[in-house]
Amino acid sequence: MVVALMLCGIVLAGCGKEDDMELQERAEARAAKARGFVDDLAARVGTAPEVVQDEMGDCVPGREDSGIDLSYTVRVAVDDGAADRLRGEISDHFAAEGWEVKVDPVDPENQVVSVRFAKDTFTMGAKISESDGRASVGGSGGCVK
Repeated sequence: MVVALMLCGIVLAGCGKEDDMELQERAEARAAKARGFVDDLAARVGTAPEVVQDEMGDCVPGREDSGIDLSYTVRVAVDDGAADRLRGEISDHFAAEGWEVKVDPVDPENQVVSVRFAKDTFTMGAKISESDGRASVGGSGGCVK
């Protein structure tokens, strides 16, 4: 009886680790896809990409059982006209690929242009400040449970 209970405990503990490994593998696969989408958007928006954030974390901060989510951000250099391209041809490209596109109002004080994209579990966005010559492009693959 004691041996049977110990075996059950070992099996259950092992299953937990396999479940954790499977969750991590699924999260990494989705994160890789999300990074690809963000990198594609960043390349269309500007040049000289610099990854400033690439973190896998809890979907709900501090709750490990909430799932795993990616937070990925790239900064790029932009030229004059990047904001117009983002609102026009870049948004049109992603809309044609099945992405839902939301063009935010221009921030008149800071002259910042922002566009958000969503498709399935993936979300991403680009925020351009032409006066600074920089853009921030980031996204996520959504919570993997």
